[in-house]
Amino acid sequence: MAPFVRNAIEWLDEGRNGVIGFAPGLGDAFALSKESNKNCTTTHFRDDLSVFVCTAYSDKHKDEIQDFVAEGGGLLIGGHAWSLPLSWYENIHVHAISPPQQWMEGISGIGFFVHV
Repeated sequence: MAPFVRNAIEWLDEGRNGVIGFAPGLGDAFALSKESNKNCTTTHFRDDLSVFVCTAYSDKHKDEIQDFVAEGGGLLIGGHAWSLPLSWYENIHVHAISPPQQWMEGISGIGFFVHV
């Protein structure tokens, strides 16, 4: 996993050599990135970052992060596809909205869909 994290951050930084921000609680990913000699810090979202690394389990700063990505900032989001409660999948036909983690779908061009 370490090469993937380092390569993803390198690609997202696009040679800017800017500050890479890791959301609090991502200590293992932060430790992996420190091996790459990048300027990394643990922080909540800030718009002066080159890349922001976070989980998909919160939509805190959603609008600011969407603007950040639209303006060229790098975003690395991690999460598990099975984090939703089973009841969500069992009742998918009654849900008019996407799973909570899909707030980033509109900015990333990547969609996550459930097939039942």
